[in-house]
Amino acid sequence: MGFLEDNSIKAVAFDIDGTFYPLWKTNLRVALASLSSLPFAVNYNKARQRMRTEDSFLSLPPLSEKERGERMCLYMWNRCNEGDIEYFLQKEKKVFFSRYEKSFSSIEAFDHVEEVLEKLKNKHMKMGVLSDFPVGTKLKAMGIDKYFPIQLSSEDWGRYKPCLTPFEMLISKMDMDPCAILYVGDSLRKDIEGAKRAGLKTALLSKKEASGSADIVFRDWSELDRVLF
Repeated sequence: MGFLEDNSIKAVAFDIDGTFYPLWKTNLRVALASLSSLPFAVNYNKARQRMRTEDSFLSLPPLSEKERGERMCLYMWNRCNEGDIEYFLQKEKKVFFSRYEKSFSSIEAFDHVEEVLEKLKNKHMKMGVLSDFPVGTKLKAMGIDKYFPIQLSSEDWGRYKPCLTPFEMLISKMDMDPCAILYVGDSLRKDIEGAKRAGLKTALLSKKEASGSADIVFRDWSELDRVLF
């Protein structure tokens, strides 16, 4: 018997960037997308990291788009009037989301990703994704969007992993006990520690020997296949 049966897992959710394909491809695309607006991009990344750090492992109310924009403006420019917030949201969409989205048309998944997803589908597992960045068309570009009726982004609630809020929203969408959900990601802090504190089982994609608190540590998707089934 594999991990799924041994632990009565009924649903599996995944991070996207760095989990389905190499993280350096995300970093490269973000860097290229932000070149034309470098000062904005630098301040944006610092503010986003500050939000992530301040909210770490807390269960917090979701933020509206305007509230998230207000917070980002305060961290980036120490001001947040209506004009600042509108400018920020438009600039964010143009610099990061739109350009970033277009650059993923040729992204390719790791070997054996689809084989694992097909096996999970055949076992009638409920499946979803939870990413920090908007999901967009990345799953479609990799040819795996058909496996995921649940597609969530932390952006929807203005709270970034490892804040517990995104994981709590995932649990709500999955509509089952968290201990019956396996969350798969590539970041020990953001994915594994956050998911564990929300009560989920966890699997970490890592080539390092240190496993932290993950229930499963796997080096590649063929190894995950062997462990799950």
